[in-house]
Amino acid sequence: MEAAIARVVLLLLIVAACAPNPVDRARWQEMSSAEKRIYVESMIGHEQAKAQKGGNDRRHPLPPDECVRRIDAQYARGDRRNPDTIFEEMGSTR
Repeated sequence: MEAAIARVVLLLLIVAACAPNPVDRARWQEMSSAEKRIYVESMIGHEQAKAQKGGNDRRHPLPPDECVRRIDAQYARGDRRNPDTIFEEMGSTR
């Protein structure tokens, strides 16, 4: 019985660890500069992977620090959208 419970708990922990951790405006503003940069780098990497597969018509030529600066500027102007939405608009079509 205890082994079955342990397996269920382990399974739940694995599922929780794999769940996406969405970043919204509030979370973005709590993040350090390093965390913001890593988050933007992950979005750039995701877009590059999609482009390599032929499933993306946008490209992001800006460096990560500039993307972070622009997202911060949008929030300073009162933007309420998630950072990934703001990031997506920064991309240029090919």
